[in-house]
Amino acid sequence: MNSGESTVTVPLDRAIEVARLLECLTRSIDRIGSREASGTADAETLDRFITEWLIGPQASRARGVLWDAISQVIGEEAIEDIAEAVPSFPDAPPEEVRRLRQEMSARQKVLGG
Repeated sequence: MNSGESTVTVPLDRAIEVARLLECLTRSIDRIGSREASGTADAETLDRFITEWLIGPQASRARGVLWDAISQVIGEEAIEDIAEAVPSFPDAPPEEVRRLRQEMSARQKVLGG
């Protein structure tokens, strides 16, 4: 199956739920990182955010929204195969993370950093 030609449909309320979580994570981690850089936060701050805001269960719920929609197109067995192939911490970062790191570094050099 050519996955580039398939469409996955997520109900709007569920898509908003996932988008809100991603927005929360992005903004919060950015703020925590800024505070760490200024010395007013540390790893404990990040841990507190993850624990108090129930990030694990929220991320699991968002993952379920996406996997449910994807499974309607490719089936449960394919979902399981994809999930099994996903790297996770403490494994080495996957290739897409290394590429993103290179892109960010190149962008920083262009901006004069």
